[in-house]
Amino acid sequence: MRVWAITGGRRGNDVLVLGVAKALGVEPQLIHTHLKPPWRWLSPYRTAFPGVRRDAAIAPPYPDLVLASGRQAAAHARYIGYRSGGRSFIAFFQKPAIDPRHFDFVWAPNHDRLHGSNVTSTLLSPHLLTQETLLNEAEKWRARALTDCGTRTPIAVLVGGPNSAYAFTMDEFERLATHIVTLTEQNIFPLITVSRRSPPAFAAHLRARLAHAPHFFWDDESENPYAALLGLAKHIIVTADSVNMVGEACTSGAPVQVFELAGGNRKFRTFHGDMQAAGLTRPFAGELDARLSTPANATPEIAAALQQAWDIKRAVLR
Repeated sequence: MRVWAITGGRRGNDVLVLGVAKALGVEPQLIHTHLKPPWRWLSPYRTAFPGVRRDAAIAPPYPDLVLASGRQAAAHARYIGYRSGGRSFIAFFQKPAIDPRHFDFVWAPNHDRLHGSNVTSTLLSPHLLTQETLLNEAEKWRARALTDCGTRTPIAVLVGGPNSAYAFTMDEFERLATHIVTLTEQNIFPLITVSRRSPPAFAAHLRARLAHAPHFFWDDESENPYAALLGLAKHIIVTADSVNMVGEACTSGAPVQVFELAGGNRKFRTFHGDMQAAGLTRPFAGELDARLSTPANATPEIAAALQQAWDIKRAVLR
């Protein structure tokens, strides 16, 4: 069996397709598209096909299964479906810019409000993390991350950064930093990680604020302990700018709280509202949430829906 996972190279898209591949138990070939103008502007439409033909990675024999995500990958996925004579099963993740009927299977988050006979929607996005992964990584990192923890309660703090929906200013970050410093005065041990979008000033500022308080800080300079921190934490605080980080945090089973930011857009507001309504998250305004929480992970559900659709198409092709 041949499986291609195709994205435009963004980490967020890679996580979607690789997470589903892992849940399906398949090993995909990861392909990052390289459409040049004007073809990249024309994706996902058929008019981009001449550009796809110039991509050396897209050549027969075509795969049994395509897992694609991101607008740049949509033209590639459609092209493979066409050139394979419909024998390749084409799955697309996230809301496509075209009718879902152009693919065999589409997953989109609930907040996209996408409908169709071949569309599966869930509140949480697919990803690579499982509870087993978190526990295994936690054991590997326990001695390294909790060296100075002592009897303190470990909490994870996942910091994102500015994006098109949130300005995430230094003033807002200072408010978060103040909350974290206050928690360290309450026998809390913060396990902090920043993301690729976090401005360097965020890390420098927080390090200075925590200079005399016990903590663990990772800032993209060594092996990433992200999964370990989720496995070690008794509480998790996530900044509102990342749907993926919020969803991944829910895998742990620890209470998840979201540090709200000014701005946002309809999709983010709908997502955070739906998450709170489902009891999966609560806002963070300085105090930790004492509620009980259970793990939540939609990846197996999404993979099962895809597998069912794929099985039906293979039965028809036989």
